[in-house]
Amino acid sequence: MNVNLAELLPITGHAIVIEDEPVLRMLLEETLAEIGFSSATFDNAASALTHLISIKGECTLIIADQGLPGRIQGSEFIRLAKEQWPSIPSILTSGYLIDELVIPASTIYLHKPYTLDQFETTIATVLLQHRHLLQN
Repeated sequence: MNVNLAELLPITGHAIVIEDEPVLRMLLEETLAEIGFSSATFDNAASALTHLISIKGECTLIIADQGLPGRIQGSEFIRLAKEQWPSIPSILTSGYLIDELVIPASTIYLHKPYTLDQFETTIATVLLQHRHLLQN
């Protein structure tokens, strides 16, 4: 499925980004702001989980790196979030190859390094899939 982010604009909502690389985290936050998202960024999943609980799952998108410091990896964070709020769209990223069984259901995997165009296309794809699920 090849989708264009411009077709989905305007996009609003709150995204949670979990990425331990500071420069990439900042770049993702800036890109999401340009698209129309507000975002909360974290370098570990435990802090992001505390935030998600505090906002009672009011989140439009989760972007989580798999290899994170601490005990909770990106895929586990997404699973925990989806147990409570199953409709949150999610993207799992990693610079390493990941076994498909690790990727949570209805989550798109984006392999690093990726371009901003690939990032935006992945966001468009996951949001479009989410809209189709809501309509059916």
